Amino acid sequence: MTRWYHRYCVVQQLESLAKLGPGVAIRWPTKIGNPSNTYFAENVSINPGFVSKGTGKLTLGAHVHLGENITVITDNHNFERPDCLPYDKRKIAKDVTIGDCVWIGDRVLILPGVSVGEGAILAAGAIVTKDVPTLAIVGGAPAKVLRYRDEEHYRSLRQKQRYLHWPRDHDLVNRHKMIIRRGTVTHVPNH
Repeated sequence: MTRWYHRYCVVQQLESLAKLGPGVAIRWPTKIGNPSNTYFAENVSINPGFVSKGTGKLTLGAHVHLGENITVITDNHNFERPDCLPYDKRKIAKDVTIGDCVWIGDRVLILPGVSVGEGAILAAGAIVTKDVPTLAIVGGAPAKVLRYRDEEHYRSLRQKQRYLHWPRDHDLVNRHKMIIRRGTVTHVPNH
């Protein structure tokens, strides 16, 4: 009964997303704090312990793979000239965008306002406080660029459409084939 309930909760969250591309694979427990402002492209793969919270927009590109226990925050308390200390009741939304083909290792924390470039890799345990360039491999706290992926090889694989577990003709929730109803939003609005 517990497994059914958790699977049901995950499916409800996915069906509430502003956009959900085909071929999603997600393992619970998962907490999507603002599904109506969350956009997943195709072949997004999420492992247990994913948490997103905040009022800002969260966008995950195509073929994004997340390790376990990832946290993404899309807003922050107002601490710049607050009405009281240490901060006031206002929250400041800052969108988070994760580009196509990004791999995020276990226990990564992504803070509000961050944009992760296409093909980047976020090493396990990274605390990402600022934008990550395309094809960068970052790690540490705060995360810093360690090196870059081989761009020629990366572009070759993209051109050949060589993606892990793709194409997938079904969705997976905790390794069970599922039918997830998609919303009517078909594009990500510009802000």
